[in-house]
Amino acid sequence: MSDEVQEPKIEISTPPKSIEIQSAPVAEEPAVTPVMQNQGAMLTGGIGQTQGNLMATMPQNVKFVMGPNGQMIAIEKPPFVWKHFFIGGGIPFAIFFVPMLILMIGAGLGIDDTGDGEKLVTLYKDENSTVYRGEFSLDEDNYLSWCGIYSDQNNNFPDVYCDRYDDYNAHIYKSDGPSDELVGHWNNENQTVYFDTGIDYGQELRFEADYYSEDGSYDFFMVVGDISQATCCLGLLLSIVFLIVGFSQGKPGMGWGGVTALVSFPVVSFLSVLVMW
Repeated sequence: MSDEVQEPKIEISTPPKSIEIQSAPVAEEPAVTPVMQNQGAMLTGGIGQTQGNLMATMPQNVKFVMGPNGQMIAIEKPPFVWKHFFIGGGIPFAIFFVPMLILMIGAGLGIDDTGDGEKLVTLYKDENSTVYRGEFSLDEDNYLSWCGIYSDQNNNFPDVYCDRYDDYNAHIYKSDGPSDELVGHWNNENQTVYFDTGIDYGQELRFEADYYSEDGSYDFFMVVGDISQATCCLGLLLSIVFLIVGFSQGKPGMGWGGVTALVSFPVVSFLSVLVMW
């Protein structure tokens, strides 16, 4: 028996296929852009992105700023509205100018003139005295506005003025240093002027008086004159308020209206003084 040598057989089996596990793709969350309050419409994007649509529709109303995360932010600038301009400038200007216009009209018509007329009377000295008396009266609706006394005989006459304490009564004071001295009075009821300083000025003195008339038109313009003092301050304050509110609330028209009204006040005041002077 012969021994047969058998060669060993090696079998290599194919390795098993790998198992692939597929997972669903993860959806990327879109970046959230914080919404800024009290601002106009905004578009955000990277520096390399274009803003063609925004620039094409309203290029003059857009400005770019750098956001906190490095992005460029296009902010719509508030538009200039003429309605806001007339509100911010027209209201303060009208409050200030209308009373001034009425006063200028009154000055042109002569209604505000307080020197409608004047009278000159002679005061005669009482015998053996320094008392001077004369007759002076005003008609109804005529009121004393100024008085003075002088002498035709010499230049030594007192510096006096009238202080009307009633419609038809006045005290006559002599200016004498820090305190004024009461030296006479006028009473329209008895039509008498009384004057005595204790000094002999001669036989006669002249009493000169200016007066004005009051009627319905005069009273109206006097009331307007009193109101104009308040409206002047009110218009000035309103222009400042509209200026601040307009620029802070995104209404440039109102802000520039307030600036215009504020600048116009000294110009109108100067022209009004020239007209009414």
